[in-house]
Amino acid sequence: MKLVYKIGACVVLFLLILVMAIGGSEGERMQTPQIGVGNIAPAVAQYEPVVREELAKHGMEEHTGILLAIIMQESGGTASLDIMQASESLGLPMNTIQDPIYSIEVGVTHFARVINQAEENGVDFHTALQAYNFGTGYISFVAQRGGTHTKDLATEFSGIHATRMGWNRYGDINYIDNIMRYANAQEGNGSTGNAPATFEGDLAQLQSMWEQYEGMPYNFGGQSPATSFDCSGLWFYLFGQMGINIPRTAQEQYNYATEVSADDLQAGDFVFFHSTYNTPNYITHLGIYVGDGMMFHAGDPLQYASIETPYWQQHFAGYGRIIDFNS
Repeated sequence: MKLVYKIGACVVLFLLILVMAIGGSEGERMQTPQIGVGNIAPAVAQYEPVVREELAKHGMEEHTGILLAIIMQESGGTASLDIMQASESLGLPMNTIQDPIYSIEVGVTHFARVINQAEENGVDFHTALQAYNFGTGYISFVAQRGGTHTKDLATEFSGIHATRMGWNRYGDINYIDNIMRYANAQEGNGSTGNAPATFEGDLAQLQSMWEQYEGMPYNFGGQSPATSFDCSGLWFYLFGQMGINIPRTAQEQYNYATEVSADDLQAGDFVFFHSTYNTPNYITHLGIYVGDGMMFHAGDPLQYASIETPYWQQHFAGYGRIIDFNS
């Protein structure tokens, strides 16, 4: 089954047409793809006027759609304070910025800087986008190696800097793919080409059920289609429809599940998160893993989302298995 991102009533559709050419005479811009941006959560879509106004200061209003996709990736579609994860572009620790408007101001300035440097160095648009995550050093790195971003170049650059800094990893080598989950590069069908694989058996049945509710709003305490769902209520209801009884709350479902490692993670396992809101419970959110760094969860709206965003990584608690769908 090919998954197609659906646009809920609260989600804003933006069409972005970018027609500048790369190289050429002075004043021309890089050729960028025609991109329609969909699946933008209300928590992000509300800032569209602010994003457009800040881009206008740099003469880059045409990039409004792709900026919203970047914000979706950086914030996980939540009302994050440093919504563009812009603190590090100022040389500050992560999440130092505590004002989403200021985060957008700083993030757009950083974005404009990487776009301008990319144009000056004659590299492609994806290199500029990856440089938003990696930093501007990636631009000269790619310029010296043909001028076109590839996953291999991103992996090489990340490995060099991770080793140099003594870290396990540096940046997100899948940043372009993750952004394009929200930016629909294929005109007409709304697909990014990065949808989860087709499932079989009971997991395929479960998938067909959760997709019926994709785009519905989040409802705290909700556990049925009549009310919509919260994060644990969705799975409490869907597993019940399959004759499988599981506990009701996120904390209880975490306690009930068998812990699995990242190496053993498979589609159908739960991904648990902590401290996403103020409560005595440690576990406050979960989704079901669907492969390729993606989950389906009762966000706002119910949707597919990357678990590799800074927001979800910051709150990551672990993986758990209630049903082994591969057995």
